[in-house]
Amino acid sequence: MIDLDDVEAIEQLDSLGILDEVEAFPQQCREAWRRVAGAEDLPSGAGVDSILVVGMGGSGIAGDFVQAIVEPAFPLPWRVIKGYGPLPDWVGRNTCVFVMSYSGQTEETLAAFEDAVERSSRVVIISSGGALGGMAPDRGAALVTIPGGLQPRASLGYLTLSLLGTLRRMELAPDVTQDIEEAMEVLDRIAAGCGRHVSAGDNPAKTLAGRLYGRIPVIYGGYGLGAAAAQRFKTDLNEYGKTPAFYNVIPELNHNEIVGWNRLGEITSSNVVLVLLRDQHEDERIAMRFSACVRLIAGQVSDVVEVYSEGRSPLARLLSLALITQLAAVYLGLGYGIDPGPVEAIEKLKSELEND
Repeated sequence: MIDLDDVEAIEQLDSLGILDEVEAFPQQCREAWRRVAGAEDLPSGAGVDSILVVGMGGSGIAGDFVQAIVEPAFPLPWRVIKGYGPLPDWVGRNTCVFVMSYSGQTEETLAAFEDAVERSSRVVIISSGGALGGMAPDRGAALVTIPGGLQPRASLGYLTLSLLGTLRRMELAPDVTQDIEEAMEVLDRIAAGCGRHVSAGDNPAKTLAGRLYGRIPVIYGGYGLGAAAAQRFKTDLNEYGKTPAFYNVIPELNHNEIVGWNRLGEITSSNVVLVLLRDQHEDERIAMRFSACVRLIAGQVSDVVEVYSEGRSPLARLLSLALITQLAAVYLGLGYGIDPGPVEAIEKLKSELEND
């Protein structure tokens, strides 16, 4: 494993400055919240009867994040769609459709946007521009612009806080100003403690990367915040760490996946690490299920790692998990001696689709 405390070595590997972008996650969240306050021509929230978020990859996950944060007290049905469509029949003029695409070029999201416009839905595009941004004025869609120049997966703060802030501007979500302030304090603390210049012995993100090195991570999160964080960590490991990773959700996995650990222990016990993303305010029954899972599975995996959220509000707790796991995924890729930026497999797939 590459020495993660050799700052010069890891910076040379990181050709796209991914570590810079992830370390700046707190500043990104702050800027997104400030920018959305000045967004113009947003549709009225009056009469909205449902919320639909459409987006793929690092853009779509923002819909899952905001849903996990607000849903327990949110008065309207909420759904996230990650695909072409067609959109469900219930989507209509009283549905607020948030079209999420960092690049503005995502094929599936463009198709869903066209469907939403045809249904006269109230459409809000959150993007850095691209084709979506260019179509917004002529198609009657509001546009919340976020800065370009990043890898889409590194824009989580811009996308999540822009979506949350737009909901607030439309009076569809409660005022979370105090939660924003608390979340930024938590993120600043994590960024300071997990940055590249903090040695591995004192750095929780580097420590986590070290425990994942050479193994296949299986990530479990509790329903709600933990599930969203687990899904995001899985994809960060895929894209930054260039490694297979899998996730599932408690309690659902207790009704199926738990049985699968009864076989192939001779393989999983040396090749799989179980990562539990814990919310410090998780339901008591969820906590009991985590403990039961560890008792049943520990002998079938090489290691069990627990990562706990920080903060009081749901926003702070989810973003805290997102930041430490993003950093761990980047460090894992660097530990393998891999540039965490390029995603050649995705680019090859896009090229093949364009040629068909």
